[in-house]
Amino acid sequence: MRVYLDTGVFIDYFINRSHAGHYLRKGRRRGRTPKKLHKDVVSCLSRISRKHSGFTSCLALFELENALVAELQRVYKGSSHLTPFIISSARSAVVQGMTVAQIYNVKLLDVSERIVLKQLQEEDLQLRGIMAADSLHVVTAVQANADIIISTDNHIQRLDKIFQNEGGSQIRCVDTDVALTLL
Repeated sequence: MRVYLDTGVFIDYFINRSHAGHYLRKGRRRGRTPKKLHKDVVSCLSRISRKHSGFTSCLALFELENALVAELQRVYKGSSHLTPFIISSARSAVVQGMTVAQIYNVKLLDVSERIVLKQLQEEDLQLRGIMAADSLHVVTAVQANADIIISTDNHIQRLDKIFQNEGGSQIRCVDTDVALTLL
């Protein structure tokens, strides 16, 4: 099975393993505690690395840093000379994301001109109000022939069975708890 990982999967992994987790995943999601979210994602990644093919877009690495920068700016609002410290702290999330990818054999896919052009042509994503970054994730997954997109975002999960991969199969868009039943 080919499994595409959205950015939130990495954030859930960081919950108990990185300084970023403390800032980026604070509360429950769909009734699950951060501890349970972390456990689910570790189980998903372990299964993917043993039995399946996992991949994500390099865009996810950018989003990790960007999310952490935004949260740190919110937390430390008003401090002087803050930007260089925030950037250097948040940049480590990119390295940590790459480390997770290496540990679990998750392939990093390029954001290419072809992907961007496909995303611009995908009217259904526009009509459903899916913003550019998430649209790029979906189009990348479709182009890479994904069977499953694991996403922590409700608006991506609402795309479950809407899109087909290059092989013509409906792509499942699910959170980690549902993914565990599919992997």
